[in-house]
Amino acid sequence: MNLELIELINKLSEKIKETSIYKEYLLSEKEINDSDEVKILSYKKDIAIMKYGDAIKHFDKNSKEVMEVSKAMSEAIYNLNSHELVRIYNKKLAKLNSYLKEIRDQLFGDLL
Repeated sequence: MNLELIELINKLSEKIKETSIYKEYLLSEKEINDSDEVKILSYKKDIAIMKYGDAIKHFDKNSKEVMEVSKAMSEAIYNLNSHELVRIYNKKLAKLNSYLKEIRDQLFGDLL
């Protein structure tokens, strides 16, 4: 790749990292990673997903056993996603992704 192009890409990357959108996203990410509540909810979600995976291997997908673990899994996912820090994080992530998409669209326009 052309050295000048690489330098321009690095400058763009640095400019993005200087934006409030990116900084707010990083702060929100740190907050959820530091939250014991979120860690516990995430762990419960992971366990529920594993139990669902095990149940689906051993029982029919419409069985009582699978329906029960499916409900528990849905509740665990809902509880995690409903936590205030996770909701804020998801909003910040969506805003960052929208911003990056806007940059991509400006840079590449009709090429994509």
